[in-house]
Formats: sequence, C-alpha cells, structure tokens
Amino acid sequence: MNSKRGKIFYGWIVLGACAFVVFGVAGTQFSFGVFLKPMLEEFGWTRASLATAFGVTFLLAGLLRPLAGYLADHYSPKLVALSGVVLMAVMLLVLPYVNNLRQLYYIFAVMSIGITLAAGTTLAKVVTSWFHQQRGVAFGVLTGGGSAGGLILVPAASAVLVLASWQAAYQFLALLLFVVVVPLGLFLIRNRPEDMGLRALGEPGDVPGSGEGISDRSTGVAVPDATIREAIGSPFFWKLTFGYFV
Repeated sequence: MNSKRGKIFYGWIVLGACAFVVFGVAGTQFSFGVFLKPMLEEFGWTRASLATAFGVTFLLAGLLRPLAGYLADHYSPKLVALSGVVLMAVMLLVLPYVNNLRQLYYIFAVMSIGITLAAGTTLAKVVTSWFHQQRGVAFGVLTGGGSAGGLILVPAASAVLVLASWQAAYQFLALLLFVVVVPLGLFLIRNRPEDMGLRALGEPGDVPGSGEGISDRSTGVAVPDATIREAIGSPFFWKLTFGYFV
C-alpha cells in the first residue's frame, strides 16, 4: 500500500473536507445571534424567550455529544456527520415559516441533534484514522475550520439579512449546507485510509493499519483504544473533560 495518492497524501484532502464541514456547521451555529433582533421585531417575543431557544440548542448539543461519539464508533463517522448537516439544513429551511414560540423551540431542539452529529468530535474519528503522526496539526486544522466559519459566515448571514430578510439569511445558510458542504463531504471524505488501499500518515510499514488504535511513539506499534470503563478510571480523562467543560 502507498501512503500517497500522486504527490499529496490523501489524508490532507480528507482533513480539508472535514474542516470545511466543521466550517459550515459551526459558522451556522455562531450566526444565530444575528437573527435575534429582526425576529423580535417581527414577532414581538421577549428577548429572553428567543434567547432561550438559542441557548437550549447549545445545551442539548453538548449533552448529546456522547451519543454522537457512540454512533461514530459503531457506524460510519462520515455518514453520521453528514446526516447531522442534512438535519441542520432541513431545520434551517423550516425556520422561516414559524409563527409561534412552541414551533421555534421544537425546530431548535431537533436542530441541536444535527449540530451534535455534525460536530468536530464526530469527524475527529476520521482524522484519527488518517493521522498517526502530526495529529496535533490535523486537529488544529479541524478545529480551526469552526473558527473560520464564525469569522466568515456570521458577517455573510448578516449581509444577507440586511440586503434581503432574516428568512433569506436562514435559507442562505441552509443552501450552503445542502449544496456545498454535503456534496463536498460525500465526495472527498473517507472514513479510513484502508478504504482506499492506503496507510495512515506515520503508520509503520510492517504493521497493517486498522484505524482503530493509536500509535505508541516509543515503539512505533499501534496500540488499541481504551474502553469506556478504562477511560473513566483514568485521571487524564477527567482532567481533559474538565478542561473542555471550562
């Protein structure tokens, strides 16, 4: 097996596509704030009631992360993530037609599931399979996609809102996910290098890669992932969890 496709290691292309998915998802999520004022003006809702809908979305997306991790471990992480993108896009297309708060809460509750499935933590499974070396760089690129999404899509959604309407801005974000993010992810992302007859970057040539373990730098041999029980019993797990919580 060769670790390159032509002159470029295909894992970098996979990483770029994964980062673009995170770009679209995170950028859309960060854009919710720009819709607060125009929706308040149109429906006459209180600021607290509308902010609650946005806040519940972020809360549910965080609480459901273990479910996304479970699905990514047991099924195709690529399809899990892209299913979340599609679910987000559908809810964004429905949002312009809401006429009461209950509908709004239902839509955002469902959207939180899509945000959870399409989060960078799901695609991290793909990145881990492709990179045994330079994982720090790879994860930096993956998470950087989310920051770039906020930097670019928030002003873009604001511009559409000012030039047209808040309904058009939601439709713009939905079409971006449907027409650009989903096809790009389907075409470029591969769950494991073995699916293309390749090896992960830095994987020893005499050790067949499974994409299910991590490389021990001292020996160069792939070691299995920890089980949930082993992870929970590890102090490092709780330190890392606390760091993300903060």
